[in-house]
Amino acid sequence: MTHFIRAYLRASTNEQDAQRARGSLDRFAQEHGVVICNYYAENESGAHLKRPELFRLLADSRPNDILLVEDIDRLSRLASTEWENLKGIIRKREVRVVAVNVPTTWQHLSPIQNEFDARMFGAINDMLLDMLAAIARRDYEQRRERQKQGIEKAQAAGKYRGRMVDLERYHAINRLLASGSSWNVVQKTIKCSRSTISSAIKHTSLAVSTQCADPEVEANKSVAIILWVHVENGSKFTRGKKAVREKIAWMLLTNYQGQKLNDIETRIMIQFADDADLKEQIDEILDEIYQIADFRNCEITDLSLQEESTGRYWDECDGGWK
Repeated sequence: MTHFIRAYLRASTNEQDAQRARGSLDRFAQEHGVVICNYYAENESGAHLKRPELFRLLADSRPNDILLVEDIDRLSRLASTEWENLKGIIRKREVRVVAVNVPTTWQHLSPIQNEFDARMFGAINDMLLDMLAAIARRDYEQRRERQKQGIEKAQAAGKYRGRMVDLERYHAINRLLASGSSWNVVQKTIKCSRSTISSAIKHTSLAVSTQCADPEVEANKSVAIILWVHVENGSKFTRGKKAVREKIAWMLLTNYQGQKLNDIETRIMIQFADDADLKEQIDEILDEIYQIADFRNCEITDLSLQEESTGRYWDECDGGWK
């Protein structure tokens, strides 16, 4: 029997490579004598059901098609209710899930079994998928909680320590939007996040409204910040903290034009219109850092932002300098 196999690849943010696992999926397919017919890749959090490419895959699927993933956590870090909803859709479409790291699911690639074997393996796979999805969700929640505890501990000890606007990038984004390109096209062309597109629009609107007399006048305030990040592996089985540190450094240097001071400190510049805008930009940076760590099953155990000129630290809870 010929299997129609649809591969699903996911990463949490636009700065991460959703295609990272494509090579391992191709090798898996070659080893099992099958061919992947379509690839569906996206940059969306596994903790939410807002996944356009996953639902496009399911809409394209026919009964007995294979949904191939590298790991169950690429499919789900969902809470139980949402996981049940997703399972219901998969079951309704009669799609069979095959995960590279779950050998019992490989049976779906074998010739059709007798009814008894099919039902037995089906029950075993359903149980394993439920268990692995629950573990993926638990790990997600535990990492978030440990990160929160680490930050609270640093705040209590008094240790809880933006971004320079890339005008060329902002101009490129706004030119594409002005030409009629959609946000999705801009994301793929510029290789940026939706928050960056939003910031580019906001920056241009602010510049137009405040630079009527002299277009060379700088509309925004700016602040130099020393960002300090400490990363640890999420468990004794995780070995990703070095990659996380490198990815965070690359993100800050590339997207925020940061200056690396040492292995854990980076100097960045943020231009902002008001306190609310500053808080929004810092929240975006912190969210990106946490998602990079989460993708590699690592933890941000301590993170601080210090205003270089005054020595004050950013209070993430209240959203201001302390």
